[in-house]
Amino acid sequence: MTQLVNAKQMKACDQYTIDTIGIPSMVLMERAALAVFNELMEKEKYDLSQVLIVCGSGNNGGDGLAIARLLHLAGKNVTVYFVGNLTHRTTECQQQYAICDYYEIPILHHLETFLGFTLIIDSFLGIGANGELNETAKNVIDQINHSQLPILAVDVPSGIDASTGTSLGKFVHADTTVTFQFKKTGFTISPGLEACGNLQIVDVGISGDALKL
Repeated sequence: MTQLVNAKQMKACDQYTIDTIGIPSMVLMERAALAVFNELMEKEKYDLSQVLIVCGSGNNGGDGLAIARLLHLAGKNVTVYFVGNLTHRTTECQQQYAICDYYEIPILHHLETFLGFTLIIDSFLGIGANGELNETAKNVIDQINHSQLPILAVDVPSGIDASTGTSLGKFVHADTTVTFQFKKTGFTISPGLEACGNLQIVDVGISGDALKL
């Protein structure tokens, strides 16, 4: 039976893995990015000729930046559309941003059109998102949805409450969602259920021992 967790439980599992087991957060982020990278490279359904990764300032954005680097090093044309607040980046997101800078991966902070891209990776908002989204976030989600491009969501479609499945005002309609370690309760309830598209649950080494405490 598939283990279901809400956002609070998932965060507890993350922290237990980091604090009690001793696996650094950046290691978990690299594993998460590699899992998405493997999904992209192993499935022929993805056109990777011009990939756009939409990133926020949290760890979900950090995942996206790490994915960008892996694709870049594999010879793929990848562009990052960073719509998060630079001053509010998590430590891990800052590190991944700096690594992308080192590799001279294009990072845009404004993008009028998604024309010319072949795939969108939604790494904008993660499981920590809750409450009504601001207008900037809603506009970005509209851009993603109106692009008519295939969309792969990282961990959770942006704008979906991972615990309740409710919309935070606007949400990404993903074709595929690659979620980490456990299925989220919000993925069993509309509109979260439909927003995920084809749901892939991947093992990235996050312990479930915190759920037993």
